[in-house]
Amino acid sequence: MKRFQTKTYQIPTEKIKARPVRLAFLSDLHSLSFGKDNSALLQAVADAAPDLVLVGGDMMVGEPSPSFDVAERLLSALVKNFPVYHAFGNHEHRLMADPERYGDGFRGYRERLRGRGVEFLQNGHARVETEDGTSLVIWGWDGEARFYKKIRPAALKTEDLERTLGTLWPGAYHILLAHSPQFGKTYFSWGADLILSGHYHGGVCRFSENRGLIAPNFRLFPAYCCGSFTRGAQHMVVSPGLGEHTVPLRIHDPRELIVIELVHGGDV
Repeated sequence: MKRFQTKTYQIPTEKIKARPVRLAFLSDLHSLSFGKDNSALLQAVADAAPDLVLVGGDMMVGEPSPSFDVAERLLSALVKNFPVYHAFGNHEHRLMADPERYGDGFRGYRERLRGRGVEFLQNGHARVETEDGTSLVIWGWDGEARFYKKIRPAALKTEDLERTLGTLWPGAYHILLAHSPQFGKTYFSWGADLILSGHYHGGVCRFSENRGLIAPNFRLFPAYCCGSFTRGAQHMVVSPGLGEHTVPLRIHDPRELIVIELVHGGDV
C-alpha cells in the first residue's frame, strides 16, 4: 500500500476568535486509494478532527472514460462527519468543460455528491460562522485550460480574479482554494488571508521545504512549489498532493494530508 504523511501548520491571526479552527486540505488524489476504500486516509482525517474539509482539486484523472469511484466513495464518507468544500483542479475543469470528449460522468459525480452535502465552489464562495463568532469565507477559483497550458500558459492578473470571484470584504477570514500555485503573486495581491494550492506534486523531486525540481508545465525549480509561504499577514500553503499521474515518481517527496490550525494571535 502506498503511504502518505500528515503535515500540520499552525497559523496565527487576529481574525480568529478564542477557539482555533482546524482545516484538513486534500489535493491531487488522482484516484489513488490508501487501503480499502481509502480507510487509512479517512482515519487520518478523523484523527485530525477538522472543523472543515477542503478539497483542492484533481481528485480523479481527467481522461476519456474517467473513473470517479475512488473520489466519490472518499468524499461521501467524509461528508457524513465533516462539512466538505470542493474546488476544481485542471482535471475537474476539463471533465466539466468538454463532455463531448469525456462524457457526462463528472456532472453526475458532482450532483450525487451535492445531494450528500458536499459544496462545490466553481468560481464561487461559501460563508461559515463558528459558534464563537469567527467568520470564514471559502473561495474556489476554477482556472480555465489556458492557465494550465504546458507551453506559454496565460498570465493571471489580479483584475482577472476580481472579475471572476469579486472582491473581498473586511472582517472575515478569507480562504482561497486555487489549484495552480503558479499564480501565487496574484493570489496574494487579490488579498486572501490563506491560499491553498496543489498541482505541482511537490516538484516530483523535492530538495527542501519550498524547493522542487519541475512543474507540470516543465518549468524547472518553480516558485511556490511546495510548503508554506508568507507575505505580511497572508499565508500560502502548497500541498505536494496525495497521488500522481503521468510521471508516477516521487523522490524525497512524500504524499501529504495537510492539516492547518488557525489560532488567535498576532499575525506573523
